[in-house]
Amino acid sequence: MVIDSTARLTLIRRSAQPVVPWRNGGGTTREVAAEPPGARAGDAFLWRVSIAQVATDGPFSLFPGIDRTLWLLQGHGMELDVDGRRVRLDQPYARVEFKGEADVQARLLDGATLDLNLMVDRARGRAQAAIVSLPPGATRSGDTAGPGHDLWLALAGHVELTLADGKASVLTEGDVAWVASDATQAWRVVAKAGAILLIASLRQTGSFDKTK
Repeated sequence: MVIDSTARLTLIRRSAQPVVPWRNGGGTTREVAAEPPGARAGDAFLWRVSIAQVATDGPFSLFPGIDRTLWLLQGHGMELDVDGRRVRLDQPYARVEFKGEADVQARLLDGATLDLNLMVDRARGRAQAAIVSLPPGATRSGDTAGPGHDLWLALAGHVELTLADGKASVLTEGDVAWVASDATQAWRVVAKAGAILLIASLRQTGSFDKTK
């Protein structure tokens, strides 16, 4: 993990993101990023991003009080039963949102899948997130708006992220960066090659005690 205290930027390379097994043995999860840093599934967190391999049919873990967003990254997909609502994810980057306390049962369509997960404590935060495809040389820009965090995760290719103060970081596949912001700050990403990127705005709406 690299933390730039001036820009308040945290950068974690893919090689530094731990892969841990599920408690029920149904797959593994790569812990990409969280607030507070290092928070795992069983810890209190404001937000958490992870990439899970789903290897078998079965139930999702319960996360009461957490809003969840899931995207299909790889594989033929799966069918979810979310509190009786049937959702089929069978296209790359197909998305579903649901509450962490929902009864979710997963059925794989044809083999294991790789899924991107974003979780947010709904009592203390909210998230806006999208996966974007950038052709070579394309740019995307925006502004932070604190208090909270803005996050960029390279899912494919590589991009250069530049903040308003001119500091730049190159993200290759699997790398993640986020910046803590108390005020508005401009940012810009440039695709050095074709890239697919998760961009998330994670706003804090209530107090959060990192010690709990």
